[in-house]
Amino acid sequence: METNMSNVLVMTHGEFAAGIKKSAEMIIGEQDNFETLVFTPEMSLDALVIALKEKLHRFDNDHPTLVLVDLFGGSPSNAVALLLAEGFDIQAISGVNLPLLLEVLSGRTLFPLDNLVSQGITAANEGVINIVKKFTEEP
Repeated sequence: METNMSNVLVMTHGEFAAGIKKSAEMIIGEQDNFETLVFTPEMSLDALVIALKEKLHRFDNDHPTLVLVDLFGGSPSNAVALLLAEGFDIQAISGVNLPLLLEVLSGRTLFPLDNLVSQGITAANEGVINIVKKFTEEP
């Protein structure tokens, strides 16, 4: 395993995290150091923070960790903010989508985490395309 491989954790409202992980692994294959955390309606923010800490400790390595969440300001993003306030050394991006996740997973053995964050955000933005407009534009 590469020594500079970043850990990746996807944390979302509902089963989106589990589903996007399955989709990504369908495209690029099973991934090491890749976890998900599903925030369920019955969970409190405190319970989510505890679960997040457990997931981060489960990586059990010294690699940097990138947390991808669905919505800025939602409970998953708030849980990340609370860990940052406690001094956890993690990076995080909100607005996770499949282009972002694929970019991060594909580049995490090649690039330092700061670059990976920038590349992931670019891929997320470029992955949102009006298909009808794209196919009806003049060449």
